Amino acid sequence: MIFDFVFCFVLLIAASFYFIMILAITAGLLKKRTKRSARHDGSGYFSQAQREPKIKELEKVTVILPVRNEFAVITNCLDNIALQDYPKDLFEIIVSDDFSEDYTVEKVRRWIKNHPEVRLTLVEGSVNRKENQGKMKAIERAVAIAEGELIITTDADTIRGKSWIRSIAGAFINKEVRMVLGPVGFTGEKGMFQKIQVLEFSGIMGVTAGSANLGYPLMCNGANLAYRKQAFNEAGGYSFNKDFHSGDDQFLMMNFTKKFGKKSVVFLNEKDAIVLTSPCASWHDFREQRLRWVSKSRGYSDRRVIAAGLLTIGFPLLILLGGIAGIFNPLILVLSSFLWFLKILIEYPLVWLMARFFEKKQLLNYYFAAQAFQFYYSIYVSIGGQFSMYSWKGRRFRK
Repeated sequence: MIFDFVFCFVLLIAASFYFIMILAITAGLLKKRTKRSARHDGSGYFSQAQREPKIKELEKVTVILPVRNEFAVITNCLDNIALQDYPKDLFEIIVSDDFSEDYTVEKVRRWIKNHPEVRLTLVEGSVNRKENQGKMKAIERAVAIAEGELIITTDADTIRGKSWIRSIAGAFINKEVRMVLGPVGFTGEKGMFQKIQVLEFSGIMGVTAGSANLGYPLMCNGANLAYRKQAFNEAGGYSFNKDFHSGDDQFLMMNFTKKFGKKSVVFLNEKDAIVLTSPCASWHDFREQRLRWVSKSRGYSDRRVIAAGLLTIGFPLLILLGGIAGIFNPLILVLSSFLWFLKILIEYPLVWLMARFFEKKQLLNYYFAAQAFQFYYSIYVSIGGQFSMYSWKGRRFRK
């Protein structure tokens, strides 16, 4: 009896904090959406006129593309970036190779030869392979030679609109802004599994946007991330958390927030800034991706990020334990089921807002299936990510 009371009390406390967090993030998302035509307030939101920098205000931009075994997609990505409407003399592309084992490097060299009008530099890893492998090292090599005041990182398996660079550069009009978190979405989804991923990831982007709008960014995505080169160096770059093979984006964001304050990191809620990629084709690919994402969590030092992570995994885990304990006490089962249903309802506005932003509202029919899927995988991956090995680009990592 005492155990039942204590368990229900802990479950209710966890639920309360979790619901407050989700409601606050949703409110942050809604609050900033109402200020699109107001003067820039440090949130990363501008009116159309304010977002379009004048020619004399344009800064040099370096697009960094860290690659490893991207033979199948690298050409399409480079073609896509080359079509940007930003002045050609004000942006460059740096492809930084992370010891690819396929024909990625050869394809990049061929592309450079066929497009002499585009400023593209290929950077290869040094012979000291063990100490210089990994995405962080690849980005560091590119930043070191970048000519742009603004750095934009992205992935080889992505596409974007022609005003992508212009939109992101416009967010840096406010000199207080040091980092811009760009929106990342999915395209080309087929079948129920991939459509569920679209909705689940819309929720992730909602948390990214809403928390940043509140001034306490919790997440970001390296497929669409921009920052000032000077700020990168002042924040120490990737000098921290070097023992982790993943987390180049998340660790850097937390370093920026700590170094420059909460107003230095903003989310750019502009469709021109969207970067699109494809959802995972199989459960195996999805699992390996999420294990990689979660593996970096042991390196987090920001208390808010840690607390949000503990709530995100702890609350569903308590619901699961409540379902098991409900075999012996039906009241616990009723309480756990009610809180799970309440969780589904409270998270819906956040997912709906981002599904609308990405023009994926038609996929909301899969919302309940996505919730059931998320409930299962979040527990499995969050625990497994602390202990299991994962694969990435032909490499195996333990953390």
